[in-house]
Amino acid sequence: MVKSSVPPDKSSSESSDVGCRPTFYMTAELLEAIEAQCAAEGNRKRSPFLAEIMELLLTSEVGQQLREGAQKHHRPLVHELEANLLLFNQHIPTERIVELAEASQRNPDQMLVRLVLLGLRVYEKAISRMEAEIDGGSEVVS
Repeated sequence: MVKSSVPPDKSSSESSDVGCRPTFYMTAELLEAIEAQCAAEGNRKRSPFLAEIMELLLTSEVGQQLREGAQKHHRPLVHELEANLLLFNQHIPTERIVELAEASQRNPDQMLVRLVLLGLRVYEKAISRMEAEIDGGSEVVS
C-alpha cells in the first residue's frame, strides 16, 4: 500500500492554512494507474487530479445526484457511480455515437446530447399523439 500525507516537517497550523491534505491508502497498481492518467493529461500532478475527482463526486451537481441515488438505493457512493457507468455502457452504442459524431463533425459528447434531445422530442410527440388518439377514441365511444 502507498500512503500519501502531509510532510512531517509541516506543523498542523501551517498545513491547515494551505489546505487539506488527506491521507489516501491505495495499492501500487492504483497509484500507477493514477500516475499514468496524470501523464496522459499532460504530466499533471497527482494531487490536483485527485482533488478534481473528489470535487466532482462531492461538491458538483452531478455528485449531488450520485449521492442522492446512493442514498435512495442504500449503497456507497462508489457503487452508485459504478452502477451508473455500467448502465450507461451496457445500453448506449458508443461506437455508433462516435461514428455519427465524426460524420457530423461533432465531439461524441455533443452528439450524445443531441441524440438525447432529439429522442426526447420524438418521444414527447409520440406520447402526445397517443393521448390525442385515446382522447379522440373515447369521444367516439361516448
